[in-house]
Amino acid sequence: MSTKKSSWKDSIQTFGRSLLLPIALLAPIGMVMGICSAMGQSYMIEKFPFLGNEILKLVLSSLQTITSIVFNNIPLLFAMGVAQGMAKNEKGIAVFSSAVGYLTLNVVMSVYLKATGTMADVAVAAQVGQGTVLGIQTLKIEALGGLISGLVAAKVADRFYRLELPLAFAFFGGKKSIPIITFVCMIPIGLVIPVIWNVLTSFLISISFIFTAPYVGNAVYYTLNRALIPFGLHHVLASLVRFTEAGGTYMINGTEYVGILNATNEILFNLGPTSEYWKQLMPTLTSYLGGAQMLTTLFRVPAIGLAMYHT
Repeated sequence: MSTKKSSWKDSIQTFGRSLLLPIALLAPIGMVMGICSAMGQSYMIEKFPFLGNEILKLVLSSLQTITSIVFNNIPLLFAMGVAQGMAKNEKGIAVFSSAVGYLTLNVVMSVYLKATGTMADVAVAAQVGQGTVLGIQTLKIEALGGLISGLVAAKVADRFYRLELPLAFAFFGGKKSIPIITFVCMIPIGLVIPVIWNVLTSFLISISFIFTAPYVGNAVYYTLNRALIPFGLHHVLASLVRFTEAGGTYMINGTEYVGILNATNEILFNLGPTSEYWKQLMPTLTSYLGGAQMLTTLFRVPAIGLAMYHT
């Protein structure tokens, strides 16, 4: 029994660590994106006229566009990161298969929506949780789609990387079978998710009030965040609040943004301080992104210095 518990705990910790790869990418890219966006705002140009130079504005806007591709494809990055972190064998093939699985998942959900007559008009797609993902109008399940694809690809890689097939099909055996099997596995998953998605979304929305409640919400969030660190699950909680309905849904200029980080990026990078949403939402949103980290770092860094001094 203890062995099973230990194995389960190790798997959860590995999953938590696998989220670090895409998160590590988001930090510096987000910083560049934020700086470029801030320097292009009208209030910054008024204070620093040289920012109004046409060539400089072109460079800043171009960098902002280039860096935005990372944030526009967060689920795909999570799929590849989770596959790389969770797979014990053939990690490279697992990453490739996770991309195949993610594409398959989105197109299968799109087919389901069309077949059931629930495909929304593009103008109102965001209001019913749909949107365009990699050119496919489908159900926007955000980071969860990437997590599912990565986990399936990793599991398939570990289970079938030595698969032996009859001689006539031997070419498709072994490592080559991994993306094929992942593709097949994602079809039933893509058909089931839309059925249960409404229930899951309702649940996440029902608990979002806990995390988004004034004063109490971020206290609950950071308490859980600290408590989950020994188990390696704090990244899972952070991803849940930042990228899913658990962090709330925010209607900004007619477009729905799911999760704390997506709403923050829109207000911070595109709308700026002159927007009504800056005063309305930013104090709440930003309290989940850096407050406790600043506080713990404030005391952690001197403690590390003191420990270095004594040793």
